[in-house]
Amino acid sequence: MESSNGAKTPQQPASPVRDQYTSYSSDDASTVCASEFDKKDLESQSAKPQDRSISHYLGLSSPISDDLDDIEEEEFADSDNNQVADVKSPDYQDIDHHPQGYPRLAAFMNSDENFLICRQYGNLHNRVLLYRQDELRELESELFEMDKKALATDELQLGSRTREERCSPERRGLINRIDEKLREYNDIVQRTRSFATLQKATERNYRSVKNWMDMEGPLVQEEAATFKKDRDFVAVVDAKEGSWFDGRVETALTKFGGPISRRIFVTKRDRDSTANKLVRLYSKDKIDIFSRLIITFLAVVLLMAPVVALFGLNKNGHIKILIIFLFTMAFSVALSLFTKAKRHEVFAATAAYCAVLVVFLGNMDG
Repeated sequence: MESSNGAKTPQQPASPVRDQYTSYSSDDASTVCASEFDKKDLESQSAKPQDRSISHYLGLSSPISDDLDDIEEEEFADSDNNQVADVKSPDYQDIDHHPQGYPRLAAFMNSDENFLICRQYGNLHNRVLLYRQDELRELESELFEMDKKALATDELQLGSRTREERCSPERRGLINRIDEKLREYNDIVQRTRSFATLQKATERNYRSVKNWMDMEGPLVQEEAATFKKDRDFVAVVDAKEGSWFDGRVETALTKFGGPISRRIFVTKRDRDSTANKLVRLYSKDKIDIFSRLIITFLAVVLLMAPVVALFGLNKNGHIKILIIFLFTMAFSVALSLFTKAKRHEVFAATAAYCAVLVVFLGNMDG
């Protein structure tokens, strides 16, 4: 990995990903640029005479020359401050501002909440859990054997803690060991449970991060291999209501929208955050508004289309029943896909929708 402060680090095996996209790796480029700039600086310093203060040419130190030197230093300091003020301070939220490697990967994942994914390490959690569980089993067996020996020698020993400690002082140490292992066991159980409750990373979000890494090649091959375990990745942030449909909208805009969609649905700040034109950081607010408009239009169609169809059919009762059935199914599917409604809520809303159509059909026949 490269170091942002220029310090030497142990050489890592080159990644095929990084070799393929050499234009994104700045190791060699920065080295070449640094040597060229150093060469130009040496040539310029040898060609131009060095600036001298007035006191240098006078060859003496006097209050007047000291004052003149102070004036020159103040003027140079003012000009340097003006130059620094003219330089725009970098935005640390920009992806390209961060150096190649883990810093840029972290900046990319921070640019969109959908990219906040991590490995669950479910196999390792279960291994540690099983290991701690068997340690407790061993201590439990040891405690039972100790109880059997105590019961054989003194029947009243197990009925008194103080008597038990006098007769068998090693029991207290065993209890303390069991308590320590129980703490470790409870801790790994809670950690395993917390990770198990996280939602699996969607294929779309995982593929977005993986594609970016394939293009940029921020990590060496050995360390980038952890992102190949697609089934072990979980989402750090829970998916919002309608996130499935929002993702489909973003995919459609990427495929068919062209540069117009990038200009409309991506803010200028997000466009300027990276020079990679293949990365589109869509504005969540704009995508949400656009999705709501589509869902609103779909809801109106599901309400008005069966009414118009039933109104146009006068005598054919079988066709009317078929229309009610098809639109009721469409309403139930739309409710399940576009909302986080529970099963009983979907059932109740579908029944109400069907009842409205049946009542409308009855009034028409009457």
